[in-house]
Amino acid sequence: MNDLIATLAAEDPARAVTPSAAEAARMDETLRRLLADASPAAADDRRLGPADDPRLGAAGAPPAGAAADPRLGAAGTPRTGAADGRSRRRAAAPRPSRAPRRRAWALVPVALGTLALSLGVAVPGGKTPAVIAPQPASAATVLAELRGKAATATVPNGRYAYQKQLAYVSHMRGSTGTGGRFVVVLPHELEQWVDADGNAVGKEVIHEDQATFPTPEDEAAYERLGEGPPPYQSGPYRIRDFKVAGLTVPEVAQLPTDPTALRSALERGQLALLPATAQLLASPIASAQLKAALFSVLKSLPGARLVPSAQDLQGRAGVGVEFEDDAWRTLFLFDPDTGALLGTRSIGKQEVPGRTISDWWLVVDATRTDTAPKTAR
Repeated sequence: MNDLIATLAAEDPARAVTPSAAEAARMDETLRRLLADASPAAADDRRLGPADDPRLGAAGAPPAGAAADPRLGAAGTPRTGAADGRSRRRAAAPRPSRAPRRRAWALVPVALGTLALSLGVAVPGGKTPAVIAPQPASAATVLAELRGKAATATVPNGRYAYQKQLAYVSHMRGSTGTGGRFVVVLPHELEQWVDADGNAVGKEVIHEDQATFPTPEDEAAYERLGEGPPPYQSGPYRIRDFKVAGLTVPEVAQLPTDPTALRSALERGQLALLPATAQLLASPIASAQLKAALFSVLKSLPGARLVPSAQDLQGRAGVGVEFEDDAWRTLFLFDPDTGALLGTRSIGKQEVPGRTISDWWLVVDATRTDTAPKTAR
């Protein structure tokens, strides 16, 4: 769209002087050429190529249900979400899918060869303008809009990057000898304070007393088994060489902000592309420029689906973009006003035979502060 506007402005003889007949004719010819693929006939013109935009696709996701769950950006000893440790995600390469053909813009012509854009391109000759209406919202258009919000976001000051996360992790418990296997969902609360050198302080709570269950059968099995472990709560602990998305703080600062180069760098990293992108988008360590580039990375992936209205487990409403592969369906939930990532929902289709597993990871707070807890170790 920006290329179209720039070309029209360059060809517009009315920018400074009244156009001659030859200049006006040249303007008309430019308009015909630029708008040819917006006409109904052009949508099926093989010479122009497909009119649809590439859509998003899914990549695999990291292990779930651990204190070092890559979705949480935690450091320390991993703790598997399943009792048998089998709750582990498979990384899968994105699989492109072909979207239905559709035009990028709908043109309603009133007079051939004339056009008025809402962005202020002048029309010579005083002719009645055509009307250009934007396409319906799609995952790509929403990601582009959120990218603009992220690029201009105000970054707070403070010595420490502070983040509070809440993950609703599915734990597999029970055994065939004790009445069968069942799933219990426990909230994992994690706070982190990280300085510019990568030294960090962390706190973690696992709320066994706030257990929920995917089905009544899971709850009944949990109650038959008796009381589970007591809630786990750590005191403040020190994290050296803190990592987010498998990257140290200096490495995050060195990531390229060119979307193509950034995608290549992330694909060479420790995590699959989608969870790495989610962690960086949520982290106060990442700059506004890096987050804008991350939106471009998401926009470049094929197969995403727009979820115009979604809500997380805290009742926060946002706009969603969903990715899917054979094993996982992952929803990114964004604040439509700021572009901030509110969290992700991951639905595993192969974690437990015959059923799906749904985990939420929420960003409760992400800012900067000048204070951090004292640690005993």
